[in-house]
Amino acid sequence: RRSAVEAIILRHAPDAIIHGARVERLPNTTFFTIPGLKAETLQIAFDLAGVALSAGSACSSGKLGASHVLEAMGLGKLGGALRASIGHETSDADLALFESAMSGVVSRRGAKAA
Repeated sequence: RRSAVEAIILRHAPDAIIHGARVERLPNTTFFTIPGLKAETLQIAFDLAGVALSAGSACSSGKLGASHVLEAMGLGKLGGALRASIGHETSDADLALFESAMSGVVSRRGAKAA
């Protein structure tokens, strides 16, 4: 299912960065950035659409400010990242809701650029 989440992200935001995409990582978590949008702004937009995501890395949950993980990776200026976690109970309906939310978030980004 992680690959389905990442496909949705990249389908709607081809410039999105999937952190750690080329290395071994947990099979249930995607850590991603959409350039030009702050993680906190994205988190609120997804929340309003009914999708719960976390801003930052798991070790900095609940903390405000720059992600020390992104800073250590040399990516601190990206505006943050979101973490999407999936589980055995993640359904096709959950993925459809995520896709709908992603579409809405990215469409607003395009409207701001115009």
